[in-house]
Amino acid sequence: MDAVLLLHKPSGMTSFDAVNRCRRVLHEKKAGHTGTLDPNASGLMIILFGRYTKFLPYCVKNHKHYEAGFCFGIDTDTQDIWGNRITDREPHPHTLEEVQAAADSFLGEGTQVPPMYSAIKVNGRKLYDLARKGETIEREPRPVTIDRMDVTQDPDGWKLSATVSGGTYIRTLIHDLGIKVNDCAVMTSLVRTGIETISLSEACTLEQLQTRPAFVPAERVLDPSIPRMEAPDYDAVIHGRSISMDCDAPLVLFEKEGQVLAAYTKREDDRYHCQRGLL
Repeated sequence: MDAVLLLHKPSGMTSFDAVNRCRRVLHEKKAGHTGTLDPNASGLMIILFGRYTKFLPYCVKNHKHYEAGFCFGIDTDTQDIWGNRITDREPHPHTLEEVQAAADSFLGEGTQVPPMYSAIKVNGRKLYDLARKGETIEREPRPVTIDRMDVTQDPDGWKLSATVSGGTYIRTLIHDLGIKVNDCAVMTSLVRTGIETISLSEACTLEQLQTRPAFVPAERVLDPSIPRMEAPDYDAVIHGRSISMDCDAPLVLFEKEGQVLAAYTKREDDRYHCQRGLL
């Protein structure tokens, strides 16, 4: 089947297992998702099936919305409450104004050093495989953009509501926030509540998958930062031929009457060449 599913992944399950569960229920071998959630996190996953897996490189990846819980006074090797504790002490006293001011300092474009317990590969090896063997290696800082960080506090503890670029680790953001206020901090819960304009409220649970699957049009999950243009030459596009046109965008998606046909990139010869057919 060719479909795009919005899934509410439960905590306690890997993203890989969630996709496999959907594949079995929907009887589809070919599937992929647009972004991993940690096993202890819950929330929105976008899963593509069949020929729509071709869309994966061009799907929404920024403006990811999260709701997280965190606490001060604890530090772990995974930067969340489920890791091995390195520090466990009485937290320093903090005011909401102090913590929010520290959070505001992260807003905008910056860099983040990814945690050792992550699926990022270095020299072909996943960091978490090295971390489980007790190894720690230098990680290059990666560019991230933090659009929003709103901190609240209630009787249940500290909460963070954030909107960030793809590839941003919320647990690392909380770890760095702790350092910013001269303390240590770990994430205690995480829910991905949306990506771009797609909301978790639109998604179905695994239990609802057979009776109320949350399918959406494939075009709905395309990255809005990639220009979508009417194909200047339909025949050339569907046959993957290069095209000359007056445009500066390095990547465009050509469509015909709302149906996305192909992704084209601009090369040194100043022509657009087919990167991938999407029919």
